[in-house]
Amino acid sequence: MDNNSPSILKALEQLVEAWCDRRCYIALRYILSGYPIPSPLTDSWAALLDALQNVRAFAGEEITEEEKLKVNELIALITSLVFR
Repeated sequence: MDNNSPSILKALEQLVEAWCDRRCYIALRYILSGYPIPSPLTDSWAALLDALQNVRAFAGEEITEEEKLKVNELIALITSLVFR
């Protein structure tokens, strides 16, 4: 995945759609606190980073291994955006 906003947002959209389809309520509860991003400013990206870290911490039981890897990859990419 590229380190740019459109690819990150596309990956997030795919995760959210999959979680909606499977009714992964815990994952949705946490991700929706930071997604969709209301503005391109650092504060919004930091809120999204917090949301993804909460998904990783609290929704591990209901998301797939592939999704866990994607969440970890997104956390790394967004961390590099927030803390440049």
